[in-house]
Amino acid sequence: MEIKLIPKSLKGRVDLPSSKSYAHRMLITAAFSRTESVLTGDFSSQDMLATLRVLTALGARFESVDGGVKIMPAVKAERAVADCGESGSTLRFSVPISAALGIETTFIGAKRLSERPMEELLNCLKEHGIQVTGDGFPLKISGKLSAGDYQIDAGRSSQYVTGLLLALPLLDGDSTLTVHGEASKTYIDITLDVLSGSCAEITQKGNTFFVRGVGYSVSGEKKVEGDWSNAAFWMVAGLLGEEISIGNLNPSSRQGDRRVEKLLKEAGGNLSWNNGRLSARPSALHGITFDADDIPDAVPAMSVALASANGTSVITGVKRLRLKESDRLTAVMDMLTRLGVPVAYIAEQDALKINGVPYFTGATLSSYNDHRLAMAGAVAAIRARSPVALTGAEAVKKSYPAFFADYESLGGNICRLPL
Repeated sequence: MEIKLIPKSLKGRVDLPSSKSYAHRMLITAAFSRTESVLTGDFSSQDMLATLRVLTALGARFESVDGGVKIMPAVKAERAVADCGESGSTLRFSVPISAALGIETTFIGAKRLSERPMEELLNCLKEHGIQVTGDGFPLKISGKLSAGDYQIDAGRSSQYVTGLLLALPLLDGDSTLTVHGEASKTYIDITLDVLSGSCAEITQKGNTFFVRGVGYSVSGEKKVEGDWSNAAFWMVAGLLGEEISIGNLNPSSRQGDRRVEKLLKEAGGNLSWNNGRLSARPSALHGITFDADDIPDAVPAMSVALASANGTSVITGVKRLRLKESDRLTAVMDMLTRLGVPVAYIAEQDALKINGVPYFTGATLSSYNDHRLAMAGAVAAIRARSPVALTGAEAVKKSYPAFFADYESLGGNICRLPL
């Protein structure tokens, strides 16, 4: 889908969809709990539908209820075909889960998912009794994990750690997991938060986790908190346009992208909490330097904010961006260049250097089939001197299907172009 965005400030109120990071993990622990529960939230994004689809294939039982899903104790499948769509989280979490359950599973997926790193995780599973067949998709695993001492190099993805931490409580016996490499701590913190709320028994000493094989117990009704990663785009839109009030956010969240609020304030952004909502008001921004290694998903939104700031900004720790839905580092640089923003990658520092400009030029941008690039391009249009065309705008369905509806509700002017 190609759309044309007419430059116009956004203004008003918007409520965020549920956090993908929390929803993936909460659905998994509830699905394999000994007890029945209800999760409330928005599970309509493509990534969440992928997780629901895969968990159902593995024997989970879901029933739609008002505002969420009811989850009954799973009935284990013997064999399964697990279609992960384009969701890296779904794939990396469900592979060790199916191995822990002893389900012979064939995993399939779409587009760049087969290119995203899995080697370290699969090698770890093979060391503990799992047979792996296939290079890319289809990927078939068989066998059953046994409790023991696990080690994983998580330098390329913290999702390896999360997948194992979700799987090990389901084993018959206690295990340890020792993590090597620089994993994104914020995502592991979310995992531990969800596990704690699911009655899993996990303790940590240094880079080693001690996991009791006691399973999960999730009961009653739980709400999935709002998504700080998506909130970043509305914060930037408010700073570049007119006031936007953002709801359904937890100000004390463990989500790493909550840090965007602090970074934008550091850059001169006028952000404040009022009656449980975060307000972003027009601001004169200036350049800053920060490390994005723990918050790679925030870079597209932050790059738009800093591209409109006075002076030069430097974002370090950006190599992880190459392993996302797109080569997000190349995609961000292409987007900014097309918008008339001087930008460069400094390899020896692993840094993205951005020289801010007062206004962007009109341009034709690609989403690169990346939801965060699509949203970043739409927000950038606010400060463009002429219309911005965006191809592949449907990529927002991966995490935020209602993004463009919310954009229009805030006064955005969108022309949908014929194919």
